[in-house]
Amino acid sequence: MEDEFSRLAFTFREIRIVNLAKEGLTNKEISKLLQIEVSTVKCHRRNIMKKLGLKGKSEFVKYLLLKIPNI
Repeated sequence: MEDEFSRLAFTFREIRIVNLAKEGLTNKEISKLLQIEVSTVKCHRRNIMKKLGLKGKSEFVKYLLLKIPNI
C-alpha cells in the first residue's frame, strides 16, 4: 500500500534530510554530514514541511515519528 509520503515529489536530498532528522540529527549535524550550509538544511526542511502541509517544528517531528516509513 502506497503511503502519503511516497506519493509526494521529494528530491533525493529532501529524503536524505528526512531520514537524518528521523534519526534525531540536528540541522547543524545534518549540514556537517552532507557538507552543506545549515541554512540549506533549513531551506530543505521548510520545503518538506510545505509539501506535507505542516506548520511548525513540533508538527514536523510528530510526523517524522508517526508517519514516515524507514526509507
